[in-house]
Amino acid sequence: MALCRGNPRSALLLALVTVLAAGCGPKLRTLAVPNQRPTVTLTYAPASSTLPYTYAYELYWRGFDPDGRVDHFLYCVDPPTAATDTPWVVTRENRHLFLFRSDDPDSLGTPARPGGFHVFVLKAVDGAGLCSSPEVEAFFSYTVAPKVVFVEPKPSPLIWPVLPPTTTFTFTGVDADGRTSHRPVQYKYRLFSEAETGFSFDAVLTQPDLLRKRYAPGFAGWDSLAGDTCRVQVQHLTPGRQYVFAVVAFDQAGAYSPVFSYDGNLLRFLCDYAGQKGPRLTVWNEYFDFGYPSGGYNPDPSSYVRIEVPGGRRIGFHWSAQPQAGADLRSFRWAMDIERLDDETPRSDESTDWRHWSRAALSTTGANVGPFIGTSADSLEEHRFYIEAEDSNGLKSLAVILFRVLRASLSRELLFVDDTRLPPDHSVPARPESTTTPGGFWPSAAELDTFLYARGGVRWRYYIPVTTLSPPGIFNGYTFDTLGTRSLNRGVLPLSVILSYRHVVWMSDQATPFTQPPYYAQYPMPVLRWMYTGTQAQTLAIYCASGGSAWFLGGGFAYNSLVPFNVRTNDTPTMTFSAAAGELLVGRLMYDTAHWRSEIALKTAYGAVKNAALAAARPGSLDYSLLPATLAARSPRTDPLPPLRSNTTFYQTSYAGEVLTKPNAILEDPDSDQEPAPVLDTLYFATGGNAGQGLPIMTYYRGAEGGATVFSGFPLWYFQRAQAIQIGDFVLQRIWGLSRAPVPR
Repeated sequence: MALCRGNPRSALLLALVTVLAAGCGPKLRTLAVPNQRPTVTLTYAPASSTLPYTYAYELYWRGFDPDGRVDHFLYCVDPPTAATDTPWVVTRENRHLFLFRSDDPDSLGTPARPGGFHVFVLKAVDGAGLCSSPEVEAFFSYTVAPKVVFVEPKPSPLIWPVLPPTTTFTFTGVDADGRTSHRPVQYKYRLFSEAETGFSFDAVLTQPDLLRKRYAPGFAGWDSLAGDTCRVQVQHLTPGRQYVFAVVAFDQAGAYSPVFSYDGNLLRFLCDYAGQKGPRLTVWNEYFDFGYPSGGYNPDPSSYVRIEVPGGRRIGFHWSAQPQAGADLRSFRWAMDIERLDDETPRSDESTDWRHWSRAALSTTGANVGPFIGTSADSLEEHRFYIEAEDSNGLKSLAVILFRVLRASLSRELLFVDDTRLPPDHSVPARPESTTTPGGFWPSAAELDTFLYARGGVRWRYYIPVTTLSPPGIFNGYTFDTLGTRSLNRGVLPLSVILSYRHVVWMSDQATPFTQPPYYAQYPMPVLRWMYTGTQAQTLAIYCASGGSAWFLGGGFAYNSLVPFNVRTNDTPTMTFSAAAGELLVGRLMYDTAHWRSEIALKTAYGAVKNAALAAARPGSLDYSLLPATLAARSPRTDPLPPLRSNTTFYQTSYAGEVLTKPNAILEDPDSDQEPAPVLDTLYFATGGNAGQGLPIMTYYRGAEGGATVFSGFPLWYFQRAQAIQIGDFVLQRIWGLSRAPVPR
């Protein structure tokens, strides 16, 4: 940290797994980009049959290949029940009439005797020979069979989950041709263990259709559930034993789901405690958001989540938890500064006795503590907030948040935070006193420092001739400190540092940082983005909530604070962050502090024009007439060429900007006797490029939620020097009331 002053019919059938996977050979060629699997959809309609003891269906299908075309289809009726090659039929048709024979010669089927069923399996094959996932349908004499599949734990023909002695199974079913509902009307289920008598458990593992052959169609002895209940909890399982849990769905016509498969309605698993952990906790508030990578109960300080919070206000914590597969959440409880975690003394008062565990309840998912007075930056006030989650197996997890309470001293005036990732200067190895010509467009990191902060009249270091003197920076004459974030360890900006300042100017660009050495050292991730990856405290949000005033600028501030939440489906034609897509929400810096709450887009622009509707100067108001009417690109007439620069790298004609693309009125009621009034002033609209005209790019929030906040969705250094000086002076002097020494610029 540089802080400077001044600057995703099994075996009706022996092997539906084999059937569904067979028939698609390896690729015939190597693709530069991995080939994507096609998809296939299947629809059907009953048809007339003139043959006795048969029924007919017209089947229709359609394939889609996201990176090519579907070449043909494969289908099979009633795949074999042995591990033999499947008799696939190759077709390029999209429909076919199928006649199915009923195995019930006395009837076309009744609920008590459904009649013969048949299974149809379909796959699409693309031009490279890659197959889609199969579509499977089963048909009885008089109805389409319902379907059922496990949801949690996830079924797999290849992987056996390890589940605890108390396990909850969740499944879902569908009755596609139901008369009044598309849900099955009933489920039947049963748990089989390797201690089962009467048949070979091992045989069921390899030939799951044995269960259907033994128990269908009535499934006598199986437990039943209504069709709107899709959860079953089993208890007292024996650790170290293998099990198979089976579910069958029934429709209104009495037909059942006849396809028994370990990737559908059968779940095989091992019961054991080994590897089982408690629920995985996630904890958050307006200053941080942290999800534990796994469950567990670790009270060691090395596992603490460490944050800093502002003093003088109540602190809220919220939490949720994801139980392990097969388990349910039972309860949560919390405590603060408890002396012993095994102290089960009840609270004397549930609302104030925080040093004992709260009552355990599933609904306890948040708490507010404080307010705390807080200490100065060089003092220490710490508290430990404990959260405990327990699941249906009695397994627990613990979260500990160690929070330090700080009081904003606001003893210093102004801090400039350079969170840009502009290229640094490099010296020539043979001549340490020299430097390479800056690459890319102006400015480099060092050139920006000079443009902003230089006192001027000093030899421009490493530049030849030695008589080349630096010009004064546009903020020359103000009293300020500077902080560069490039060297901050993993993007941690201590709250104690920033709470010392009444005003903060935070600059960030849209540069994409390198994540691999050796470039990471030069282009690390901006601190602003680290704050919103879910791993760092949101220091800047805490600062603003504590009353500090901020100016956000550089053309990358919204990008870096919102890109971790980006929803790509609305990035057309440019990257967009919107409230409708869930990207602009409470707890996001642009929403809470800059008060940009509708939709933000990244655009290119040529310039900017002042909002002509700004109020004229009047007693007690800002004199907006002091702002330049237009903001334009530099030219040889307005800005001389800096040393070692060319016209093409210095006189640029467009910039990367951030604009509001939907109405964004912010209204507040300053007094109960007055109507709500606008408190977000648009100072400038972007012009040119794909930003067009009339999109707000610079605003000033002057309401009661935090300090005076200015947002500029442009790099100030793009514009003419004189205009940049006017903008800077307006914010620092007119809005913030800072003074400046009368030195030349």
